[in-house]
Amino acid sequence: MDGPFYAMKQMNPYYRKEWQKDRELGPTYAQRIEELELLESRLVDYAPDDQLRWSMQLERIIESDPSPELRARAAQAIAAIQNDTVTRALNRASADEIEKVRMAAAKSWGIQKSSAAKDMLLSMATNDANNSVRASAIRSLGNFEDPEVRQSLTSLLDDRSPAIQYEVSQSLAKLTGRNYGGDFASWKKFLGGEEVPEPQPKSMTAQALDYVNPWR
Repeated sequence: MDGPFYAMKQMNPYYRKEWQKDRELGPTYAQRIEELELLESRLVDYAPDDQLRWSMQLERIIESDPSPELRARAAQAIAAIQNDTVTRALNRASADEIEKVRMAAAKSWGIQKSSAAKDMLLSMATNDANNSVRASAIRSLGNFEDPEVRQSLTSLLDDRSPAIQYEVSQSLAKLTGRNYGGDFASWKKFLGGEEVPEPQPKSMTAQALDYVNPWR
């Protein structure tokens, strides 16, 4: 919680003593974060029974922990495995009041790649009130080679937010192997079945001239 001052405080005996008092009361915030990171790195290798047990504990964090950061980290850690508890926990995280938690859920759904994941991501990409969450969902949709996903992404090319349009073009490039950049008309023609040539990349000289005189 000390941000950039943490390293400085590590050298101070006063703060080290205070931190030790905190640890005697129970797991500190930093310890819980470290434990979640360690769990995330190992969870996929656990036996199914252990995965279920840990997924239930992560679900409890997502449901009731007062810290949005810990809820987000739990939603991120749980993506390593697949079972009904994980689906239920990520559904809960997808409806969290804090956007950071919903963004973590969107990223985890992209790892899950299940039918439930696809449906939730399509809903988040279209309906979430926060553009950062929508962008996270759109990035994850780039992992789904599915006609419904392509159709929805095509519709989102008309979104009023330039940031959303950019994320849509990036996901479409990942799915199709084509790259029309911000040429949304070409994207629509290509996705509609037309053969549209990709734009030729600019030479290094042209890029340098654009940098020197962007109005030329």
